[in-house]
Amino acid sequence: MSISRPKIPPEIYISVSFFLLMLAVSFLFDLPIVFPAGDRAAFVGVHYIYPLIGIALLGVLALLFGKRQTAIRFLTAMPCYALVLFAHFNFKLWIPHINPLLLDRFYWSIDTHLQFLVDFSYWARLTLFGFIPSAANFYMISFIMLFYLSFTYFAFRVPQSFGRLTVAVILQQSLGSIAYLIAPAIGPFIYQEGVNPYITQGQLSMLDVYKSSVTEGPAWLAQHGAENFTAGLAAMPSLHVAGAFLFLLFAWREARVLVPLFLFALVFIVVTSIASRWHYLIDLPVGALLAWLSYSLVYRTGFATAEAPVAQPAGQRSVI
Repeated sequence: MSISRPKIPPEIYISVSFFLLMLAVSFLFDLPIVFPAGDRAAFVGVHYIYPLIGIALLGVLALLFGKRQTAIRFLTAMPCYALVLFAHFNFKLWIPHINPLLLDRFYWSIDTHLQFLVDFSYWARLTLFGFIPSAANFYMISFIMLFYLSFTYFAFRVPQSFGRLTVAVILQQSLGSIAYLIAPAIGPFIYQEGVNPYITQGQLSMLDVYKSSVTEGPAWLAQHGAENFTAGLAAMPSLHVAGAFLFLLFAWREARVLVPLFLFALVFIVVTSIASRWHYLIDLPVGALLAWLSYSLVYRTGFATAEAPVAQPAGQRSVI
């Protein structure tokens, strides 16, 4: 009599593999592993970790309502994503010590040739989205809203695809961190000030951290990295655009009621990423391509659930 073993969710494989990659890179390049402390710990907590506790409570709620498989997937995905985020921020701090090549000048030349798109982004942020205060930090809030609304909706309304969503998000975050190392850049704010003075101040502070790290080396990170845990600079690709586009892809396929809200958030994130000078124009399509890759892997290969690829009904073809 054979005993069937429970299948290990793919998000565990991905997050553990990514964490082990972080350990390997730390060893090979003699880079310190940094843990958040002080204000940066609070930032990570408020924007990433503490809200995950709320999602874990939703997992408990799903368990109470008899949705055992959904609850297990919920409670598994949250610590996996937290582990990936921890490695992600370390990779961002390590970028100049792994690949010191900077392509800012090349990316900036693309922006100057397409200056009308940059100018349009400035105009759109100040006019079309002028009703959103600059101090509201809606750039980050809208992204977090997409994240948690997607997880909650899919967990309770489309549970058969909840696993695919969690795997796609974790996969995209992991691949995005690695992509930072391929063609790194600081960001266009080193050439041009954005429309938001609050963001500009933060960018200059992060640039000081970057310069200190480059000048003084990994030893500086070991001493000061904790209080600057989220201060790593990486423009290429845009993971905020990647995440927003990924959530829109999932909503278009299986949660059409969310599409108008998600499309609004995506457009705002795209416009603001340029107008605030976080990103060059080229960072956006590369981020969208990363989202498409993650989406395709979980839907067309059955990678997320160890199931066969999702087939389209006869006579129908998905738009996405």
